[in-house]
Amino acid sequence: MTTPQAEESQASEGSATICQRELAALSKINPSVYAVKKQAFETLLQTATSYSAVRSDINEQTRDTLDALYKYKTQKICNDIEQAIQQGLISRGESIK
Repeated sequence: MTTPQAEESQASEGSATICQRELAALSKINPSVYAVKKQAFETLLQTATSYSAVRSDINEQTRDTLDALYKYKTQKICNDIEQAIQQGLISRGESIK
């Protein structure tokens, strides 16, 4: 039986994988926006990795707060990537005469 935390972790990993695939797709659609989003995504991953290294050493309230922060930040950057893809594809579609 999986715990709610384990299910959330698996869902986050799935979301991160989708986000990485979408980031790769963005590189083909709009390379300049891709470079900006890639840097933001890599920075987020680096800071999340640093947080993970100390997560078990901090109190539960701080963990809950930072878990929520990183979840929000991950969702935000992934939504930004998805929106950039949509805008890029729409722009391409609208340029067809």
